[in-house]
Amino acid sequence: MRHFSSFLISMAFVALVFSGCSREQTGADEVKIAAEWNGHFLTKEHFEREYTHFATYTHMRDRPEARDSYARLMLERLIIADYGRRNRLDTLPQVHDEIKRRREMAMRRFLLEQKVKPEVPEPTEEEIRQAFDRANTRLNLQQIYAPDEQAARDYYRRLQNGEPFERLAAESMRRAGMPADQQSGMMGWVTFDELDEAPEDVVFGLERHQISQPVPSLRGWHIFKLHDWERTIHLDDLSYDNMRDGLRHQVYQRRFDEASAHFIRDIVFSHELALDRLAFSALFEKIAPSLPTDGSPFEVQRYMRDLNLIMPEIDDSTPIAFVDRQPYTVGQFMRQLPDIPVYWVMNDFRHAVEIAIRDSILAARAMDIRADTARSVQFETGLAEYAGLYYATIGSVLDTLNFERLPGTYYEVWKDEQFIDYQITDFIQYEFTDSVTAADAISRFKQHGDWQKALRDTDGSLYDVRRLEQSTRDEYHLPVHRLPVSGDTTAHAGPLAGRDIIEGPFNRGKWIIIEAKNRTRFYHAFEDVEEDVRQLLSDRRAYVGHREALPEGFSRDDIIVYQDVLDEALPYYYDMAF
Repeated sequence: MRHFSSFLISMAFVALVFSGCSREQTGADEVKIAAEWNGHFLTKEHFEREYTHFATYTHMRDRPEARDSYARLMLERLIIADYGRRNRLDTLPQVHDEIKRRREMAMRRFLLEQKVKPEVPEPTEEEIRQAFDRANTRLNLQQIYAPDEQAARDYYRRLQNGEPFERLAAESMRRAGMPADQQSGMMGWVTFDELDEAPEDVVFGLERHQISQPVPSLRGWHIFKLHDWERTIHLDDLSYDNMRDGLRHQVYQRRFDEASAHFIRDIVFSHELALDRLAFSALFEKIAPSLPTDGSPFEVQRYMRDLNLIMPEIDDSTPIAFVDRQPYTVGQFMRQLPDIPVYWVMNDFRHAVEIAIRDSILAARAMDIRADTARSVQFETGLAEYAGLYYATIGSVLDTLNFERLPGTYYEVWKDEQFIDYQITDFIQYEFTDSVTAADAISRFKQHGDWQKALRDTDGSLYDVRRLEQSTRDEYHLPVHRLPVSGDTTAHAGPLAGRDIIEGPFNRGKWIIIEAKNRTRFYHAFEDVEEDVRQLLSDRRAYVGHREALPEGFSRDDIIVYQDVLDEALPYYYDMAF
């Protein structure tokens, strides 16, 4: 019995194209070095690939300091991976599995680019202008959801016979397994690129209180009701000119994503799938203790870090499904587990298994066009070897570590993060009589980075300077303890390194700006927190293994980072304001 769900097809394919369509390069690009240490090199292309992945999933602010830090971390991983290669860890099965998994992911992406991308039309100028209008409009929508066309037509017929929209929306939500009340189906305010293309075209053509006919999406069928709309009017073309390129990419990317989903669906539906419910239930029971206990970033990161250590104790050759009557085994699923979004594994294990099987089918189809010979796939294969060697080396180091000798060392490593009892901050407080004077002084400081020079041009009667000291044990309402110490090059990096750092102004009767000059930390004694250190060693095994695998005498500060290469690697996507 065919058992793939259309919802699975629509939602899960995103992992194949999360970083967009990679450029298939036909010529050899100039190799640029982003960072190096003692004969080890991080290339610009490698940095681009991994940093894009990292930024996509962490939603971090893209700044020079972030790029510098991540480049150093990547080079450390390359150093550790090279150590593993010299020790023949590249022969381990887990390294081979990592290479196979990442190569197949790249092959699936290449398949979509070759088979789908040529059929996706570029948006016209009229379509980009329409996208701009929609991006400046928001609609307050409610929907009736149906899993298929017949159910949607039945709902629409009942609407025409006079049944209230709200009642049918509640019924549709109950049938979809969601809570139902008078607010059922309310979607809130919706704008451009938040729906699939066909539903968006329908809802932006509705009048207030109008109900649409049934319309399909990648997730099912929908009947929409427009409650209200709001629009921002731009009287010149400057806003459109600024947004045009981004909107063109959004329109094209959505078309590519939807076309990819349909392509995947057609391939997958051509196969017969039968699940062995007893087998995959037994497998889930073995995996469940390792899953995140909640959706917190810490728990998800712990799960991702420990994936290679999950041992379900079920024979790898045990079938959990049959595809066209051919077995799909526990071993195959476990090798693909890192590519499956954790929320699927937690919430619907059947869908998680289906995702893995779908990926296997697509990888096999990609081999038909020899995707394994494509440059982009070969590049990903190289990255996969590095990643597999890195984690294999960490595991090997952890297996040989004597953890009993580590607490004292890691107390020193973690004491500034974990074991500060209190700290005293010595700071200068500048009090201005009014906001204008304070703002003028700040403006002059930003021009040349010299606070004393900024004050020389300020009337001395309009400000007062005091040197103060404050302990974290006492209540104090200015953020003196979170400020970097001025002139401390270890406290901050990038273009502000070595410059005075000020914060404010704060209005407390007078306008106050503060500058931290010195900070003294007082720590809990090691014997008082030794058990806490041991617990951290247990919780942070991957971090400990990373540190211990680095060469003796290695320092991250010795890495040479070429900031100009990092700057040109990718556009800066986030706020870069001072």
